[in-house]
Amino acid sequence: MGTAFCSAYAHDHEIVTANSADFDAADLGQVSEIVEHAMPDVIINCIAYMGVDACELDPARAFAVNTLFPKYLAEVSGRKGCQLVHLSTDAVFPDTAEGRCYTEDSFPHPINIYGLTKLEAEHMIQANSCQYYIFRLSVLFGPAVKNNQFVEKMLDKARIGHDVLKIADDIICTPSYSYDVANCVRTMTDTKAPFGLYHLVNQGQSSLYGLVKEMIDCLGWTVVIEPASYRDFPHTGNKNICVPIVSSKIPPLRCWREAAKEYCQQYGLPRRDL
Repeated sequence: MGTAFCSAYAHDHEIVTANSADFDAADLGQVSEIVEHAMPDVIINCIAYMGVDACELDPARAFAVNTLFPKYLAEVSGRKGCQLVHLSTDAVFPDTAEGRCYTEDSFPHPINIYGLTKLEAEHMIQANSCQYYIFRLSVLFGPAVKNNQFVEKMLDKARIGHDVLKIADDIICTPSYSYDVANCVRTMTDTKAPFGLYHLVNQGQSSLYGLVKEMIDCLGWTVVIEPASYRDFPHTGNKNICVPIVSSKIPPLRCWREAAKEYCQQYGLPRRDL
């Protein structure tokens, strides 16, 4: 998301960036130095301790990065009167029945530590900042400096020559294209849309299998995408299997298939054999 936000704001905003290579989000002293130096009008938090299993294995780190760090940013926002944009997740919800979608009014109930730490961050922000936007996203795809998102990891495997990929077709999401998200957020912060909590996803649902297959087909790569179950892959924490979300406050972004096609056209790399 950081890459997409830099693109969305770059042409008429001064941007000060920081990432895991620059500082430790769990070290609030380092965070304070960056914020005090930048004196921002808008703080956009894209940092998270990602991964259900990673959070289960190191809950203290997950709490420090996913909850306490956003809490501090909210306190700064409250003191300095600047806007805070925070990215949350559909993982604050448990699985739902097929055909149903969670809205902003739905009651969250996390089933793993990742979802819990992200939900607590939402509560901390709501308690400490008046000028905040919380955006719950689903499975992200889009250009990135590091391939640490699921879709980019799978595309990278295909790009370097893996001929067969097994992808879970029983995990259902509402994909979020990072550039569509960033452009929408930019519009909302510029126009001072009502502060609060929003679901921000592209239109339509997909399994992880369907999402990756669509992109492989758009890229024209000869790769076999085999449907599998999430149970076929080792995991530690409870997985969010079916948590589609939709907004009752703002229109959905364009269809995720249209966004995926654009992504592949603009950022696709040629495939090479192993």
